[in-house]
Amino acid sequence: MGDIEAWTFQDIAFKAELDRHDDPELEKEAFILCAEEPAARARNIAELRDLIYERGECQPPRTDDAFLLRFLRARRSIPARAHRLLVRYCNFRDQNPHLWRDVDWFGLTRLGNLIEGVLFDRPDVGRLIICRLGLWDPDEFSIDDLLRGCLLMLEVGILQPKLQVLGGNVLLDCHGLTLKHIRQFSPAVALQIINIMGFAFPTHQRGVHVINCSRVFETLFHFFKRLAPVDELWKKVHFHGNDLNSLYRLIDPECLPKRYGGQRVEVSLAQWLTKIKKYKNKDFDNDMRSLGYAAD
Repeated sequence: MGDIEAWTFQDIAFKAELDRHDDPELEKEAFILCAEEPAARARNIAELRDLIYERGECQPPRTDDAFLLRFLRARRSIPARAHRLLVRYCNFRDQNPHLWRDVDWFGLTRLGNLIEGVLFDRPDVGRLIICRLGLWDPDEFSIDDLLRGCLLMLEVGILQPKLQVLGGNVLLDCHGLTLKHIRQFSPAVALQIINIMGFAFPTHQRGVHVINCSRVFETLFHFFKRLAPVDELWKKVHFHGNDLNSLYRLIDPECLPKRYGGQRVEVSLAQWLTKIKKYKNKDFDNDMRSLGYAAD
């Protein structure tokens, strides 16, 4: 049975009651990766909620425990750091409402396999997300649609406690990328990408791996760095050129699709969203509406 066929409703964990804090299977990894201790969890959530009200620097779409916990897990369970991340998240949403407000999430199936995931989550790698930039036709899909797809994949994925804890890696495949594509990356778009990569999103970003890239793309990357000089973020970006052996030193081939010499079957965004539509329920719709997305 392939990965997507084995993906059950329980695995997706859309129902609010499935977003539990006390998961024995996660506690060890939550402690190692997120410095999370069950005895201190409620206290940290309460402290983060107090910071939101006391400082008044943002108006989150939600302030329930499950929502706030994802920010704590992304920042080593330190409320002050989680609060700074939450402020950036809210600012990003306020500044880019076109990327999420009333977006028809199922309509993004039109992106096909431009964005893929590998549903094999290992503690040392987490979830692997692949963006095949060279397959993108700017005449058919805008850069905004591409960003909407990436953002949606993250928002839905982060509903799962497992992914809050394990985080993930991003693989950018630049095979087929041309100057026509690169011209779409304005400074404003560059900042949006930086925020989605982890600067303003509650993910445990393990690494960003760029393969099949040219010198032109590397030059563009260095331009990005000047826009947001966040040392911790850029330290996680790795250029591998056409050398997959370089990639294998950081990501075990066991976790990669067969296309890259691995053992896994990738799941396209179109497949992923179609599967979600089949199993989603009222709780999932409410979660998406709380974030501003359209839900039928």
